[in-house]
Amino acid sequence: MSVSQLSLPEGELLGACPPSLNPEQQVAQDTEEVFRSYVFHLHQREQETQGAAAPVDPEMDTLPLEPNSILGQVGRQLAVIGDDINRRYDSEFQSLLEQLQPTASNAYELFTKIASSLFKSGISWGRVVALLGFGYRLALYVYQRGLTGFLGKVTCFLADIILHHCIARWIAQRGGWVAALNFRCRDPVLTVIAILGVVLVGQYVVQRFFRS
Repeated sequence: MSVSQLSLPEGELLGACPPSLNPEQQVAQDTEEVFRSYVFHLHQREQETQGAAAPVDPEMDTLPLEPNSILGQVGRQLAVIGDDINRRYDSEFQSLLEQLQPTASNAYELFTKIASSLFKSGISWGRVVALLGFGYRLALYVYQRGLTGFLGKVTCFLADIILHHCIARWIAQRGGWVAALNFRCRDPVLTVIAILGVVLVGQYVVQRFFRS
């Protein structure tokens, strides 16, 4: 059969490619794979180091991963940094979440307000890692209170926030998520400031937006 004999739907071209994403949309899409890898490896590290005392979410152990992908490597490396942050500030995270009392209905608004305030004064890899860490803790908190399947929603929340708060633009201007492989937390003070910023911003959000 010749090409001229092929019957194609109106407007469809043989071999046509889907429209390509712009750099910011690509970063937002890549965020989902980075976060899944981050969550998987951070959860594994906590199970190894804390044993029975570690928070458990079986959904985090069965995430679909591309272990050899560059984005998977990014997530794994950021999880190493995230593990250090979580060990140092676990009690602050837990206290913050207890105050916020996130649920399926208010989690997106809560996450958005915290991200907006966290990046209001600037964007850095330390703050990005802190946001990933908050997403991880948020998913754990909600799961432990009986709501399964919420991790996927947090992943979508995060990608949406990254896209609509100029974070995707910032990451794209640096070459995409792969640029995070050069972030080695050389200055731990910056990471500490970032994570404390999440805690302080969270307390501000509680007082201003979530308490009558």
